[in-house]
Amino acid sequence: MRTNPFLPYILLAVCLAGPAIAAEPAKLDQLRLADVEQLLVEHNRALIASRRAASAAEAGIAMAAGRPNPTLSLNTSGISANHPDNNAYLDTILRIDQPIERGGKRELRLGVADALLEASRADESDSLRQQRMLARQAYFDLKAAEDKARLSMESARLAHQVLSKAELRLKAGDLAPADVERIRTDTLRADSDASQTEIDHQRARLALAQLLAMESDASRLATADPWPRLAPLPSVQPNLDARPDVIAARQRLEAANKAIDLAKSQQVRDVTVGAQFERNNQDPGSNLVGVGVSVPLFTGYDFRGEIRQAYVARDSAQDELERVKAMAAADFSQSTFEAERLSARARRLRDEALPAARKASTAVQFAFSQGAASTLDVIDARRSLYAVETDTVNALDDAAKARAAWAAATNLQELP
Repeated sequence: MRTNPFLPYILLAVCLAGPAIAAEPAKLDQLRLADVEQLLVEHNRALIASRRAASAAEAGIAMAAGRPNPTLSLNTSGISANHPDNNAYLDTILRIDQPIERGGKRELRLGVADALLEASRADESDSLRQQRMLARQAYFDLKAAEDKARLSMESARLAHQVLSKAELRLKAGDLAPADVERIRTDTLRADSDASQTEIDHQRARLALAQLLAMESDASRLATADPWPRLAPLPSVQPNLDARPDVIAARQRLEAANKAIDLAKSQQVRDVTVGAQFERNNQDPGSNLVGVGVSVPLFTGYDFRGEIRQAYVARDSAQDELERVKAMAAADFSQSTFEAERLSARARRLRDEALPAARKASTAVQFAFSQGAASTLDVIDARRSLYAVETDTVNALDDAAKARAAWAAATNLQELP
């Protein structure tokens, strides 16, 4: 059997394309939290801007590494205005001058640029940390909006069922017209609540879509993951010095310290060396070669303003570092407190209050259908159940967002 000579290349292409083929695009109507985070990295405008800022800082390295360019000049004298064709008396000078930096200015510039580049890269990481937190919180807000829309529709459906039963009892003479009107009013209110939750649902979709730069697909977004487990937070002692915002502030302080040395280096005089060749047409044998050196004299200004400004910038960078470190510590403390308390509250509502409210509502509805409960009992039971269900969803949302904030404060990649 003859072997295809291109088979090895085909197999290589399949192997290389394998990961791309396996990576299916995220289903917007069944978004997982991992999908959201991936879309965030690819499309979020703030992250794109931070990456461009880091690229600009990389260009700063090339700028700092630059050396002074030489200057080439050509001068001719002796041209007669009355006899422009007479070149017998022309005197031509070709000269090149090369500035030479002293005092290690180039190395100091590179040191400042390197520190600023690291700060920009840390800013990019910090932007990812913050945008990931916002995306997670927007995801949970959308999930809460979905749950509340479903609950409000179920509450409205239940209100209509109660109204139908009430109208039947009215026809049978077993219920007063005033009670039916009360139930009808409560049903209209349930319908109004359902309409409002749909508006909130669409707002939550748009909020998440804006973070993903997918505003045109906002109406398609829907969550697929369940609520996070509300287990106790892991006992970790975060290394706040490793947070990217702290690293960025520390790198800017390092750049400011190096900028002081760079400012002081301006007091080291640069020199310019030059060489020239002179040709005299009057005496072709008297062509001349010359060299020269020039040095600036600091008789008018000695760069003391730049040095003072560099010291002030260093002090400001030190203050900023202390502020960022204090904010990081406070952020961790507050997020830990909120995540623990809100998780406990959500667990109580989910595991205790909600089952009890559902059980009570079912009992009242059954009693009303048998004529053993009043209209007010039915209305109160339905409202109470809807309030507990809504409170539970809000509590789950608050707890999930607090845990996302805690993960961001501790610079963890995964939710606890």
